[in-house]
Order: sequence, then structure tokens, then C-alpha cells
Amino acid sequence: NRNNYTSFYYSNQLTYDKSINNHNINAIVVAERQDEKNNWLNTSGRLTTNEINVLAGASNLTVDGGLWETFLLSFLARVNYDYKGKYLLSASWRRDGFSGFAPDHKWGNFPGASVGWKLTEESFMKGVSQISDLKLRASYGKVGAKPNAAYGYVAPVFTTTLYPFNNTNAQGSYYQKLPNPGFGWEISEMKNIGLDLGLFNDQFTLSAEYFIKDTDELILGTQPPTSSGIVDPTDQNIGEMRNWGWEFTAGWAKTSNNFSLNLSGNMAIIKNEVEALYSANAAYFAGGNQDYGAGNFTRTIAGSSIQHFYLERANGIFQNVGEIIGSDGMPTQAGLNLPLNANGTVNMALYNDPANLDKYTRPGDIRFLPAKDMGSFLPKFTYGFNVATMYKGFDLTMFIQGVSGNKIYNGTKVITEGMQRLFNSGPEVLDAWTPTNTDTNIPRAVNGDPNGNARASDRFLEDGSYLRIKNLTIGYTLPATMLGFTGGTVKRLRVYVSSQNLLTVTKYTGYDPEVGNRTYDNPNAGTTRYLTNGVDYGQFPQPRTFLGGVQIGF
Repeated sequence: NRNNYTSFYYSNQLTYDKSINNHNINAIVVAERQDEKNNWLNTSGRLTTNEINVLAGASNLTVDGGLWETFLLSFLARVNYDYKGKYLLSASWRRDGFSGFAPDHKWGNFPGASVGWKLTEESFMKGVSQISDLKLRASYGKVGAKPNAAYGYVAPVFTTTLYPFNNTNAQGSYYQKLPNPGFGWEISEMKNIGLDLGLFNDQFTLSAEYFIKDTDELILGTQPPTSSGIVDPTDQNIGEMRNWGWEFTAGWAKTSNNFSLNLSGNMAIIKNEVEALYSANAAYFAGGNQDYGAGNFTRTIAGSSIQHFYLERANGIFQNVGEIIGSDGMPTQAGLNLPLNANGTVNMALYNDPANLDKYTRPGDIRFLPAKDMGSFLPKFTYGFNVATMYKGFDLTMFIQGVSGNKIYNGTKVITEGMQRLFNSGPEVLDAWTPTNTDTNIPRAVNGDPNGNARASDRFLEDGSYLRIKNLTIGYTLPATMLGFTGGTVKRLRVYVSSQNLLTVTKYTGYDPEVGNRTYDNPNAGTTRYLTNGVDYGQFPQPRTFLGGVQIGF
């Protein structure tokens, strides 16, 4: 295997500063270029000896490789102006061109502007000594987003196939992706208004901001119908989306001769809605994978949050035939059309014994109801808290973070509790339903899972809220009087211990509620590659670490 990746970045900046009386001007112009190139070659073969130095004489030789390269050109101009430090104005214009977009859509223009008014510089605020800082601010701007793909708008031709021609196999070619000649920038328009406040010489600080982010030409990979014969998704600009909400930060500081304490916290409340999709009644499903629960996990439609979880509903375990007959559903055999109930809903998973069609002899199965919107990977709010304090040589810093109100699809639980295979199960399967073990939420173990108890459902959807001590450091600096034995060589000596991810408080039963954005790596998975945030595919959890050290200054 040979891989050669290079990345070049060129930046040129010109800055101009000028002050005329109480007018201050700062201007910059920037020209940038970013190049990326990746070239790889893979070869393999089979030899009859383990004395392998070269592939000479090998059988079953295979060779494949590839090359991609991208270019991003950027031009920026910005002017900052203030008058007496109390009236603030900034305006900018950015133009970017990306080689990965279609020929007539490579360039985008992105303007921006902001204004600020520092009220504490006004004469009418001079007598209010309690307020040390007060500023109002607002901004507007556009930014562009691009994909990682180098040739997302074209349909590559593959030649790795044979075609029968005149009773002889000849080299064949085919497409497995549709081109998109209109592929271009995803554009986000951002507006915000905020207030910054400082009290008592900034001993107490507060910042509040309201923002709206409207995204147009939203980029997603879309999968054409199976009947088209196309297997790879095509990147398209498919819709409009809005994010909006509040962000708050607050801080308090206290300092004396031997003691200092700084406390700060932040909280964000963010809402999300897909406002439009560029095809009528479009719905994008993603996440389905047999290992982690057959069926899709998320759905994206206009009028709802992006990639909300859309799952069948598990309604518990039937213990006997009477519960099945007394339910609001109509039992049916696996593989037959699912009948409608009297209220028009579909009974999703009640199966009888194929060998005894008139008898219901399979208790111990989860009953599933029609799929519905079941929340989002997006938390209702996020928060963080910082502590930094010192006292007579002792110091402590701590950072706490958390989220609340988000959902996680626990794909790992499907593997450990789904009983789809005969290895790597979790100990929970030892409590599976049997006629003598009915007080359980683990369905019975049946070869082949005929009732689909391991398919995607809210059985595996959990609350992803958590509070975590991300960082904690405690140290002690020896007084200078205790370093006399070094003859003045050592000026400072500090010992410390620290930890990361020291404590996590959560109801999530998986390995790590902070599952991040890893997606199922399947190039043929269509929107699965884009719309599976909040799905736990068994990614390696963040470890709890401990560190001790000594810092010496000379």
C-alpha cells in the first residue's frame, strides 16, 4: 500500500491602520489558497512462501488506486471603524471558489457587517459607578459550507466489469452515481443581537445573545430509487433549515491577598427546523444497518427538526395468549400483510405460530406500534461551568459540561442484547424471557428472531442527557522559603494531579453518552453517511485518565 497526501496553504495579508483625532480605522485585505492532493495505490497477491519481499511470482494479483485533488481560493476585505471607542462598525466581503462544485457554481460571495455601541463611554453613564461595562451589539453575515468530496458533481465511469459481446466477455463500463450539474455552496445567513454587562469593576460579568441562522441550499447525499440501478448517493442542495436560540455566559471573580476565585458558566438553548425540501413530500431516512437494528433510525422532513429519530414503538412483552387477544391489535403471521385495526392503525409485530395458524403459541415477544417522531440528537440546552481558585500556594481548576433533553440510539445495545448472533452478547441476555422467567424486559431467545425483536425501535432509544467533570486539576506550589536547600537554583516548584472525565452522571446505559458525530462508514449508504448524529455505533468511549507531575522553574 502506498499513499501520498500533500496539503499546501498560501496566505497573503495587507493591513492598514490609521487614527485621525477620535476616528480609528483598521483595514485588511487577504488572499488565500488551499490545495489538497491525495494519490494512492494498493496491490496484493498470493505467494506460496512466507519469505515475502516483493510481489514477483505472485498469483491472484489485484491492483487498485486513485487520485483526487481540490483547490480553494479565497479573497477577503474587511474594515473596522470606531469613534472614541464607543461607536463600533465592521464590514467585510469574502469571495470563495471551490474546485469541487459544478462549473457554474464554484464561486460564492459572503458579506458581513456588525455594529456596537459601548454605552459606558457615554457622558450620561459616567455617574453610574456600579456599571463598569455595558455594550449593545448586532451582526449580520453569510458564510459558505462545502463538502469533503472532490468531484461531487460528476458521475465517474467504472471499468471494473465485463460485458458479453458476440458471445465473448469484453471490458465493460458503468455508472453507479448520478451527476449534479447544479451542485454548489451551502449558504448560511446569520443574524444576532447581544448585550455585554460588567458590574463593580467587572467583578461580575454577563453576556446574552439571541441568534438566527438560516441555511439555504442545504447539502445532503440523496439516494435514487433502487430501480434506477444507481447505488451511490449524489450530493445535492436539497432544502432550507433554520437554527435559532439564546446563549448566555456569566462570571464572578474575587481576589484578596492570599485568595482568588473565578467562577464562570455558560448555557445555550438552540432550536432547529427544516423549513423546506426541494421536492414535494420529500423524506430522507437514514441509519439502517442489520448489525445495529434493521430499518432506519432517523427521518428528515420539512416542518420538523433535522434527522429526528423515527422509530417503531415497543409496547412491552406479552406474557400469555390472553394478553395478545386482549390487546388493541390483531395477531398475524410473519410475512403476511399487516392488517388494520379498528382505529386504522397498523399492528406492527404480533405473530402466531406458522405451524398452528389457529393458535397463538409464541408468548414473550415485544409488540411494536407504528413509527413516530421520538425526539432528536439535539439537546434542549447545553451548559458548562468553570472554577479556578488559589489559596496560599494551593490551586484548583475544574470544568464541568453537560447537555439535557437529547436522545441517543444505542446501537451497541442491539448487538449485546439483540441476540442476533451467538457471540459477543452482554450478560443481559441471561435474563431473557422464559416461561419460568417472566419478570424481565428482555424478549425470549429464538433462532433467527422471527418476530424482529432486534429491529430498530424505541426499545434501543435512550435519554442522552449527562453531566461530566471534564477536567480537574489540583496543585500546590512550594513557598520560596522551602527551596533554599537548592542554593537558589530552583526558583519555583509545583506538584499537581489532574484527571479527565473524572465523573459522569447519566441515565444512558451505553459506554459513553458523548458519542460525537461518528457515522456508519458505508459509501453506499446514501443519507446514512450524513444523518446519523446521535447514533451510538460502538465508537470507542472517552477514557478516564489520571496524571501526576512536577513543574520546576530555574
